[in-house]
Amino acid sequence: MKADSIYLFDFLGNGKTIFEIPVFQRNYEWGKEQCEQLFNDLINVAKSKMDHFIGAVVYVTETGSKMSHIYRIIDGQQRLTSLTLLLKALADADEQNKAEIEEQYLTNKYLEDNNHLKLKPVEHDYDNFVSVMNNMVEANQVSKISENYSLFRNLIEDSDLSATELYEAMHHFNMVYIELSNDPNEENPQVIFESLNSTGVSLSASDLVRNFLLMKLESRLQSELYKKYWVRIERMFSTNVFAEFIRHYLIMKTHKAVKRNNVYDSYKSYYTEKALTADEALADLYKFANFYYGLVKSKTGNFDFDKSLKHINMMGSKAVFPYGMLLLELTETGKIEQSYANELINILENYLFRVKVCQLPTNRVNKIVIALCDIDKANGDLKLRLLRMLKSSFPEDKRFADSLLRVDLYHQRNHLAKLALEILEENRTKETIDFNNVQVEHIMPQRLNAEWRLQVANADKVKEQYGGTIGNLTLTKYNQEMSNKLFSEKQNYYKDSNISLTRDIANTYDHWDQETIIKRTGDLTDLLLSIFPLPNIQSIKAKEINGEYNIADTIDVTGKKPLRISIDKNEYSVDSWRQMLKVFLNDLWNKDSRSFEIIKNDNQLNKMLFNVQRNPAKLENGMSIETNYSATVILAIIAKVSDLCEITDQVSYTLK
Repeated sequence: MKADSIYLFDFLGNGKTIFEIPVFQRNYEWGKEQCEQLFNDLINVAKSKMDHFIGAVVYVTETGSKMSHIYRIIDGQQRLTSLTLLLKALADADEQNKAEIEEQYLTNKYLEDNNHLKLKPVEHDYDNFVSVMNNMVEANQVSKISENYSLFRNLIEDSDLSATELYEAMHHFNMVYIELSNDPNEENPQVIFESLNSTGVSLSASDLVRNFLLMKLESRLQSELYKKYWVRIERMFSTNVFAEFIRHYLIMKTHKAVKRNNVYDSYKSYYTEKALTADEALADLYKFANFYYGLVKSKTGNFDFDKSLKHINMMGSKAVFPYGMLLLELTETGKIEQSYANELINILENYLFRVKVCQLPTNRVNKIVIALCDIDKANGDLKLRLLRMLKSSFPEDKRFADSLLRVDLYHQRNHLAKLALEILEENRTKETIDFNNVQVEHIMPQRLNAEWRLQVANADKVKEQYGGTIGNLTLTKYNQEMSNKLFSEKQNYYKDSNISLTRDIANTYDHWDQETIIKRTGDLTDLLLSIFPLPNIQSIKAKEINGEYNIADTIDVTGKKPLRISIDKNEYSVDSWRQMLKVFLNDLWNKDSRSFEIIKNDNQLNKMLFNVQRNPAKLENGMSIETNYSATVILAIIAKVSDLCEITDQVSYTLK
């Protein structure tokens, strides 16, 4: 590695040099604020005549044709591109120095590569950059490149200083260059890149993964793999969705929780552990990106699977996507039938819908999905494992029915009321309906007028108690027209509706009050229960409780004994609950002794484990803990410690 300070013009003025922005780098993204700051710095330099530090540029060197030098820019591409655009703007505004600026700092007169230009942006920006450099910008051409060039032209024109004075001031710009080598025995460009990007505006997880996979490759292979895989994935997703895809991909592959701020490090660990090549890694990402795109858009190519996906997406339950990708891969490779995958995703849809209607917490879903992705533990029966994982928290019919009569469905998140009504309509008719243009209509309106209060006994109380329940809701395209009209007036609209649920109201009821709302709620509840029948989870009897469970599962272990405990990748055989607690705490200490500080800071755990010594057991670190507890209490202790140490998804146990 070579590093030193240098003036900008000495750096740019190197002959037969191409400053190449590698394909894995981000597009040019500097905005007005950054460009104006750069120009203001130039103004200050022009007035003070003092040198000004503009930052660092990190690059890897290669030899090009005709013994030219190729500087592959690892860091500093945004600044370098902006400085080039500023120089071009100055050249176009300064006839006196135009030729000098262009020949010394913008072009390679005797090198035909890269159209004689010194800077070579990423492919996305290349055409716009060439247009600017050759004065061929079209009026309707919109890009950051052309936009910032125009901005610099305007700033120069509006400045009190001449273009010549500004150009002279740029001689005071100095920088630090860091030249790296591709020699595997020397510094690692990727490591240096990561350290440079650990401060300031962070790159997205997808940017970091892209750089990690492509940076170490030679230019030709970089470009080939970038175009073959990465560009195609980028076209599918926005930056945020791309990062979430990688997170869900890792959950599916590793069967571990992956935090949003730890996606990049988790991917590097996965890549290293599997000993992948860049080609293998990108091919696999591309394969599952296509699956993920199908999940996001509810367009996998199978009608029944997509129908469940559409409802899951409406519920905002993308936490199941790792399992969804897995199911799509299993069907594509012929390991399971499509009808089986449809059944599994439908069970999840059923579970999620019931949980949301019953207003139950959904934080268990992440842990369930992580466990489901480890299909080796299903022993060939994915459905049984799914039902086993859901059994303890699957809302039963009575609770579901009671919630539909009690819960203000209209004000639940993710338009739950509209989803419920759409599901009912989809299963009642074969008509194709564009639900995007349909609104949820309150039959008894949200704002009651005097006529409603006269016609319905205790109207305000009825509206407060039942106004947002499913029995008082329907779908219509004429919500505003009906507003708070009386039921008898609304019936005329309802009769002509192309939605069968709404037509049915006009044909079934001649008045509207508390009694009719309750009756209709019951009727719609029966329909929803027929669409989402409770799976046969009761058939999972005591004999089937033997097996593996996540530590967060609510399982009655009365009379049962543990066979082993699994913590991350380690498995330990145990023959008692007392031993299981010892093994768990020993493993925790060996992996991260700070975890014990977390335990001791919890008053309840500290008291139960360390202060009471009726039946003490000694840990490997010499500490004594209390173990004289029932199986249920020991499980609760391990579950709470796992939650505090954020390893719940990594801890499971197997019963004899």
